[in-house]
Amino acid sequence: MIDLHSHIIPGIDDGPDTLKQSLDMARKYTAAGYHQVVATPHYVSGSLWMHSPELVKNKVVELNQAIKNKGINLTILPGMEVAMDAKIGELLDTGKLQTLAGKSYVLIEPPFQRLPLGWKDLFFDIISRGYRILLAHPERCGQLAAKPGLCDEIVASGAYLQSNWISFLGSYGRHVEKLARYMAKNGYVHCLATDSHDSIFRHAGQVKHAVKVLEKLIGKENTMLLSRQNPTRVLQDKPLISMGESTI
Repeated sequence: MIDLHSHIIPGIDDGPDTLKQSLDMARKYTAAGYHQVVATPHYVSGSLWMHSPELVKNKVVELNQAIKNKGINLTILPGMEVAMDAKIGELLDTGKLQTLAGKSYVLIEPPFQRLPLGWKDLFFDIISRGYRILLAHPERCGQLAAKPGLCDEIVASGAYLQSNWISFLGSYGRHVEKLARYMAKNGYVHCLATDSHDSIFRHAGQVKHAVKVLEKLIGKENTMLLSRQNPTRVLQDKPLISMGESTI
């Protein structure tokens, strides 16, 4: 499998503090069946989390070397989880943001309370510049939990949606789990990711439990689509496939 959302780089955001912890996370990934992981440290404008793509890439090179030295069969690719901001399009064009594995996809994190006014214009601006939006765990946004019909508007705007595996396990609470299930049942989810932060509380080892839930909810083929085929398409810079959509 391929994980498109992971805070595996040490000492850069709220992920692991040490390289040892990152290596423990890497072992969790391989045990869960992953072979590629996109490192997505937070980028929040106006905060200490405004790392340059060059720094992220250098950290990825260092981590890959450490993983190789330990004989772990896992490859890390560079990315970012970018907090929703009106200047994302401009930041992308000026090279200040790292897209997922250097492709056209940018992982955008919505606020946990509500989407900002003008979010449709923001999405249009980003997409019109030639980028593709992958919206990180929208099921954790309180506004969507209160008004799940907004998911249809988000997808109609051209964005793709990425849900966290553990959202389906109730790890973020009942309301998040309810929205995640609603999104999956209605075909709004395009990718599943771990959003790993450590090797104890939020890690790839939890996927095996979530897989059973997802397969029961949407079937094995759709679970495979969201966890393997669509993440692969992101790395190939191809449009994503919706559940129930023909792959021909």
